Amino acid sequence: MVLGALAAGALCYVWIAARFPPRGRQAWYFAGGYAVLVLALLSPLDRGAAYLFTLHMLQHMLLLLAAPPLLALSVPPTLLGWVFQRPALRRILRALWRPVPALVLYNGTLLAWHLPAAYDATLRSPWVHAIEHASFVVAGLIFWGVIVAPAPALVRASYGVRLALLLASDVVNFILGFALAFAGHPFYAGYVTAGRLWGLTPLEDLKLGGALMWVMGQMMYAVPTLILINVILWRDKGPADPRRGGAVPRGE
Repeated sequence: MVLGALAAGALCYVWIAARFPPRGRQAWYFAGGYAVLVLALLSPLDRGAAYLFTLHMLQHMLLLLAAPPLLALSVPPTLLGWVFQRPALRRILRALWRPVPALVLYNGTLLAWHLPAAYDATLRSPWVHAIEHASFVVAGLIFWGVIVAPAPALVRASYGVRLALLLASDVVNFILGFALAFAGHPFYAGYVTAGRLWGLTPLEDLKLGGALMWVMGQMMYAVPTLILINVILWRDKGPADPRRGGAVPRGE
């Protein structure tokens, strides 16, 4: 099932690339994003996630924080232009591809799937597990699509708004990771009864997974945050004026 979905996605991008040629490094971004998906879903990491919450958390981070930004960067601008020329598709895209809906969907998906009932359901049912993973990738594509959109007007989000989205999501990730890392008892029954790896108790496993989410999340959000801050600072400086030996303020 997973292999078929990944193969279909790769073929879909090949078809898109033939009609709407990628620019610059976009094909490499797609290859990188897809490599992360393969690592998360087809490597031993996926099998180990059934036994250790820590490995499952690493898988979730790859599906939310690593693959979607690269895949969002790989979308050809001409494809976006084609979509916005279709009224029905444009309405759907504009309903989701905006700051508030993207923020709510992205973080709501993260929090909802980490509720004990939902999380244990993914451990019991392969179909629920597949839906969880698909929702992470889709929500991630929408959110990171807003962050990396080539023009602010396209997603109605200035660079300052994008920075606020990153900071808000970082806080949500921090709170969830903190709650898991300092839990007083195991949250997920599926890992209490699962076979153990590495000698970790269920509570130690939960704490380690929470710490991984906490630290890895902070690192992954730091990169785009610093890039956006750099973009904002350089845009504010304006073009250099050799007569003054400095930058020309905007509007001068």
